[in-house]
Amino acid sequence: MERLKISVRAGFWVFILAAVVFRQGYFAAMYSVAVVLHELAHYAVANRLFYRTVELRLDLFGAVLYGDFQDVSGGDRIKIALAGPCANLCLCLVCLALWWIFPDAYYYTETFFTANLTMAAVNMLPCYPLDGGRVLTGVLEGRLGAKALSVTKACTVGMSLASFGVFVISLFTPVKLFPLGLFAIGLFSGAFVKGRQSYERSALVNRGYFLAKGMEKKTLVFNEKNALRDVARRMQGNFLYCLEVVDGEMNVLARFDVAQLERLVVTAPLTSSLGELCRQSNVTAVGKAL
Repeated sequence: MERLKISVRAGFWVFILAAVVFRQGYFAAMYSVAVVLHELAHYAVANRLFYRTVELRLDLFGAVLYGDFQDVSGGDRIKIALAGPCANLCLCLVCLALWWIFPDAYYYTETFFTANLTMAAVNMLPCYPLDGGRVLTGVLEGRLGAKALSVTKACTVGMSLASFGVFVISLFTPVKLFPLGLFAIGLFSGAFVKGRQSYERSALVNRGYFLAKGMEKKTLVFNEKNALRDVARRMQGNFLYCLEVVDGEMNVLARFDVAQLERLVVTAPLTSSLGELCRQSNVTAVGKAL
């Protein structure tokens, strides 16, 4: 895998210091380990699918994986998003197995179990930018296309307002849910996070590693009226792709080999029509029926 830079921000040390002051240092340590393993699972799957990630940043509210973000297909988005919660659930199973074999281990690993279970449960909420929101976006992309993210963000706003409403009601009861109020505010702000996607396809990441094992090459066929975005959505990270652009009578107007197509997806506007790109690009015009 590509080397990942890990940076620790001042906010993370504030979190650790506050935990120590309130005698929650052990919980903070277990929570930090769960968060880092969660993000490393995202990183491992993203790298395997040829998406470039460059930094794992530890900050006040946990860890975030950063990269040069551009475009990602719905299927790959779901795989990468599910990797983190699945890793946390696997760690929960490890704790359960450990308790069964060594019952006394419960007293040392209960906090770690709780941290991982909480991470998995919270992240699978269908809210952007949580993992569950990314999964929902990936599922909706097949039917809604570019509108999928907007629908997910609308769900996020609805859930954040509902959560904040419960928090407000709790102020008039003996149990005041301040953490829920903070969580609702965080969800609401997350719905307005700008940026196109969470991971960027990097066609050359670990290419040598995968070529050593052999890669399958596929040819995509699209109408000249389709947009480049339609092609990018069909591209999965563990395959090599060529592209044939055809007209309404299925005559091949142009062919893009692997290098040309990857260069096109990285450099050209994804809203460009394929017909327009054929006229602008130096590719082979064919003109014979399929």
